[in-house]
Amino acid sequence: MLKSMLVGLDGSEDAASALELGIRWARRFDALLVGLGVVDEPGIHGAEETWLGEVYFRQINERLTKDVRRQVDLTLERAALRCSEAGVAFKPLEDVGTPHERILIEAQRYDLILMGQRTHFRFGWSDSADDTLRRVLSENPRPVVAAPRAPGPEEGPVLVAYDGSVQAARALQAFRSAGLYEGRTVLVLTACPDKVEAARKADRAVEYLGFHGVPARPIALKSDRGPAGVILEQAAEARAELLVMGAYGKSTLREIFLGSTTRAVLKDSPAPVFLSH
Repeated sequence: MLKSMLVGLDGSEDAASALELGIRWARRFDALLVGLGVVDEPGIHGAEETWLGEVYFRQINERLTKDVRRQVDLTLERAALRCSEAGVAFKPLEDVGTPHERILIEAQRYDLILMGQRTHFRFGWSDSADDTLRRVLSENPRPVVAAPRAPGPEEGPVLVAYDGSVQAARALQAFRSAGLYEGRTVLVLTACPDKVEAARKADRAVEYLGFHGVPARPIALKSDRGPAGVILEQAAEARAELLVMGAYGKSTLREIFLGSTTRAVLKDSPAPVFLSH
C-alpha cells in the first residue's frame, strides 16, 4: 500500500501534471508526497570548463548554477504551496548532481516514483525533452508512473497490458502491492495472433490478482498489429485512469522490442503509465 511517493519536479508542465497526480493519490491513500528538484551541476559546468579550465567559464557557470538553484527553490516552493492548499503532506527535497542518478538514489526511500512523460531536468533542455525518464526506467529501484500533461479521469478503470513476459509479471505484482486497484475496475489486456494463447496469458494475470482479492476482467484479442497501437486504442476506449505495463530493461533483442513499445506508449498515452521491469 502506498505510504510515500517521490515526484520529480523540473519546473515543466509535465512535472506539474505529475504533481497533481501525486496529490490525487496522496489524498486517496493518506500518503506523503516528496518533491525532488535537482540542480544539474555536471551539466552546467560541462566539458569546456574541464578541458579549458579557464576562469571565464568557471565564473559564468557559477552564475548559472545560482540561477538554476533559484529556479529549483521556486519550483519546490510552488509545489509546497499547492500541496498545502490540497491538504496533502509534502516534503521538499533539493539535490545536486546528474538528475537521473539523484532520482534513483533518493527513490530508494519511497514506494513510487512520479515523473512527467517528458522530462526537462538536464541543464539546457528546457525546450526539449531530455533522457532522464528513460534512464530512470532502465534502472528503477521502484515502479515509475509517467504522467501525461492531463492526468485524465479520476475514477476510470485500470488497464493492465499483459503479454506474459517477466517484465509484465513484475509490473503486475508491483501494481498490486501499491494498492492502486482499490475502488477501481481492473481490466487485463492481452493481444496476440492466436486468441486462445491471448486468453491463456490474460487468465494467468487475472488468477494471480484473484488470489489477492483483486477482481479483474480479461480482454483477450486476436491481433497482428504492433502492441503499442492496441494498448493505446484500448486505453482510450476504456477511458482508463491508469495503464500498467512492463518496461524495457537491459539491451537483449527482446528488451529492444519491449523498449520500442514502451517508448510508443509513453509518447501518446492519454493515461498515466505505471511501469516496472
